[in-house]
Amino acid sequence: MVSDIEQRSRFLDTLDWLHHVLIRHANSLNIALVRIAYGTDNRLGETYGAPEALRQLAELTYDLKKSFRSSDLVGRDGTDFWIIFPYTPFSDNVHEKLKAVLQKSTHDNLNIVDREIAIFELPGIYEDKHIAVNDSVELIHYLKTHQSTLASHVFKIT
Repeated sequence: MVSDIEQRSRFLDTLDWLHHVLIRHANSLNIALVRIAYGTDNRLGETYGAPEALRQLAELTYDLKKSFRSSDLVGRDGTDFWIIFPYTPFSDNVHEKLKAVLQKSTHDNLNIVDREIAIFELPGIYEDKHIAVNDSVELIHYLKTHQSTLASHVFKIT
């Protein structure tokens, strides 16, 4: 559980740094920010009880961290998992790579809820839209709120 908190802190610090770099140099980095939403906060707690749901989410953070590349960074915010996914636009199909990793990584106990996956391509968002946020926490909230218009891909796993 402590490593889950440390991982979130490292994730937010890195995302905060990327946010400030992308404000100035949007076209110099290719970063996808992936959101994996595991239902609502209450659904897992009602099903398993809060302590068990929290334990399983912490385990899933660890499992996802092992499943992705060492250059990818995983963080959790409630029941949402966020992944910073650097890519090369000409050779990496982020959508397909993400689906392949998620299909290999199973966490059966949490499969009772639908998972919605959204991919945000940060260079495009910073080039096309005016992002009026100050830090990584505000950026995450902004992306969640405007997911339908800002995500390049959205798909569900049931």
